[in-house]
Amino acid sequence: MKYLYVLFGLNLCWIANTKAQGFAKTEFKDSTGTVLRYAILKPAAIKPDTKYPLVVSLHGSGGRGNQNWQGNCAANIALGKPERRQKYPCYIIAPTVGRNERWSGAPLTALIELVKSLPKEHPVDRTRIYVTGQSMGGAGTYAAILKEPDLFAAAAPVCGRGQIELAKQIVHLPIWIFHGEKDSVVPTRCSREMVEALKNAGGKPIYTEYPNVRHNSWTRAYGDDGLWAWLFAQKRQFAEKKKSTVP
Repeated sequence: MKYLYVLFGLNLCWIANTKAQGFAKTEFKDSTGTVLRYAILKPAAIKPDTKYPLVVSLHGSGGRGNQNWQGNCAANIALGKPERRQKYPCYIIAPTVGRNERWSGAPLTALIELVKSLPKEHPVDRTRIYVTGQSMGGAGTYAAILKEPDLFAAAAPVCGRGQIELAKQIVHLPIWIFHGEKDSVVPTRCSREMVEALKNAGGKPIYTEYPNVRHNSWTRAYGDDGLWAWLFAQKRQFAEKKKSTVP
């Protein structure tokens, strides 16, 4: 119970920290009529004839149905800091799902359509679209890159579960995986086994496991400027399109 109070308190801190960051709330309706609510943060200064990276930030289960959409994932807080906005100008979208939904099925399909639509509305660099998320959002990160293996330039799942049996579909992607050694919510073996599966399939994932850290490994991961430097250095290489087996 004490641990739940700590998580609740952390979420309140994130919400408070995002109020002045300039996120705008909006929504997107996909081709099937599914509505996905999201918050978007634009680069602090948009230069003519310049395209910017897009970071898709997926919240965990605690963010479902939360009206403070931009505060649902610690990545939003980290990238929304003035010093990082200046160093890494980019678009950030923070979508949210309903209380009983996950990053799968209709919400995932709507998310992919939203991501594909944004370069048509904003100066987004199609070769530099990234996805990250914590806990359930980490699982959503895997789900997104499995559903559209060639849409994203890189992925950074934090303490998430992935479909290990499908690892071979995403070996071409730069992936940096994070987990806490003592995570009892999403067992650490979920990330260890995914890393092993990716390597066995020919991938070259990066893996960081924090000693003595529990479920909130996102605090360390998103607070590390090394992650952001690595992420924004990745650029998608256009190649023959791979067919996904994820519905």
